[in-house]
Amino acid sequence: MKNLNVILFGSKTGTTSFLLKGKDMKTISLPKLSTPGKIDLARAALANDLPLMAQLIAAIPGDASECGTTKYYATRFLAWFEDQSGPLYFSVFASAGNMKLPFYAFSSLPGFDCPGAGACLYGENEFTPDNFGKGWCYSFTGWRYPAAFFRQLQNSILLRSSAGRAIVASKFADIPAGRTVRLYVDGDFANLAILRFWMDQCKSRDDLKVYGYSKSWELFLTLDKQGYSFPANYLLNVSSGSRYSPKVKDKVLQLDCTRGEFVAVPVARKWITSKAYQDKGNNGSKEYRKEVSSQLRKAGHEKVFACPGACGNCIARKQHACGSDRLRGVVIGIGIHS
Repeated sequence: MKNLNVILFGSKTGTTSFLLKGKDMKTISLPKLSTPGKIDLARAALANDLPLMAQLIAAIPGDASECGTTKYYATRFLAWFEDQSGPLYFSVFASAGNMKLPFYAFSSLPGFDCPGAGACLYGENEFTPDNFGKGWCYSFTGWRYPAAFFRQLQNSILLRSSAGRAIVASKFADIPAGRTVRLYVDGDFANLAILRFWMDQCKSRDDLKVYGYSKSWELFLTLDKQGYSFPANYLLNVSSGSRYSPKVKDKVLQLDCTRGEFVAVPVARKWITSKAYQDKGNNGSKEYRKEVSSQLRKAGHEKVFACPGACGNCIARKQHACGSDRLRGVVIGIGIHS
């Protein structure tokens, strides 16, 4: 592959560029690290290419001492990455919560950790590296916050080694009893070892309620075929946009740990621009939810529930649908908002 002169970052006064050898990187010319730039940085980190990472981070404009900037977080991430023996700069779990998601939450890199991703990641294109990120995956929009991106990158790296998983396990053990945990907000079970790790962690904390969404259906089926008994305190939502066939999905829906499907459907653009999918403490937009329910029924689903956007109390008794046994077999839907 020929060498490419890549423009990574831009500013009002000009751009920074350098020569990358043998790397099929994308051209970026923006005031800050863009989504394609973060994809390139993630690829370098997951390939353990420290020299390239150092180059990419050195090219980020700004002052590394200026708190809250991409340069600030990137420099601190690189310092940890170099030997991975020091304290973590980014928390493993997001624990503060918010109106939409008042739970402990774990995330890793979207796309990179999603072996079952299909249209959500690639759109209607072929599943090739060139089309990576061209789908409707909403997780990439969170990368506008640099701390969120570097937390995901850190967690993806931790999960790829036994030493790193031990760190994650210790943080999981620190979660107070009786809490709800979401696996994953962003990312997915990247391989069989990671899926087994998380299921074992759930078993070790039967005082927690754990739920999540996944397109890694083949991993669940493989673990099931190995005779693994899934934890009783974990509920799986089978997420749409997977590359796998309906036949595979039907098998996953039969697993004891599965609550049901979680389906993203197309809705009118006005609901996206108005952010009607975000519940502001009430039931959200009734018209938006009616459209989501209508789209679900058009797709052939009978028992449906339109997600109002407030995960903490979207159903009666201050419970949430995606983590409730009461909604087993019900298809929960949301409008595609990316």
